[in-house]
Amino acid sequence: MIMRRLTKLSVLLAAGACLVACASSNVERTSAHNVDIGVQNAKNLVGDADGDLSDAYQNSTQASKGAMLGGTAGGIAGSFMSGIGFIPGAFTGALLGGSYGGYIDSETTLGDQLENRGANVITLGDQIMVVMNSSRLFNGMTPDLKPSAYSTLDVLAQYINSYTKMLVKVTAYTDSVGQERVNQVISQKQAEAITKYLTAMGVNARLLVAEGAGGTSLIAKNQETWGDSDNYRIEITLEKLQA
Repeated sequence: MIMRRLTKLSVLLAAGACLVACASSNVERTSAHNVDIGVQNAKNLVGDADGDLSDAYQNSTQASKGAMLGGTAGGIAGSFMSGIGFIPGAFTGALLGGSYGGYIDSETTLGDQLENRGANVITLGDQIMVVMNSSRLFNGMTPDLKPSAYSTLDVLAQYINSYTKMLVKVTAYTDSVGQERVNQVISQKQAEAITKYLTAMGVNARLLVAEGAGGTSLIAKNQETWGDSDNYRIEITLEKLQA
């Protein structure tokens, strides 16, 4: 019996040594290196100059967010356990974070998932309004959808389709800086871009209305920076059809 246990232990130790060797061959196992990775990941999650990673984080699922945050935490933790674990800390953190994030995604409502992506979901009697900043969906001052916007619009389409007999009005707004006609055209094309995508995702086109309101309804002072202005926003209003 003892010999069997010793044999099993030796096999496990050999396998463990193999994993350590494999990990060591691909990852520099020094404290300074792992700290640098963790700190850099943390800086990236706060936001880079271009905002691409910030957009990707905002529009990702909980599972992806968990993996990103877990990877950062794991990278930092790896600096203190660089000579102990078989698997690099960042990978372990991403694995555990992604698993927990996947559980959160499976347990949250579509409304919660929209809010997780930066939208505000407001219920007013028989009306439901989903509001989000235009910079979350569009490239600056254009009607061109960002690639990172698609996951948010996918959830929005599911949310709309979870209701029946609802008229859906998509209204895009800008600030009042510049020519009024230009602002109106940009906002109209933005609203149409969203309704077109929602139609492609299965929302009944006969229940969709697109409207560009330009800078006719300001909710804040005009800002020179596109991403900082609350006036650049998209409002999706769901309203019950009258019998």
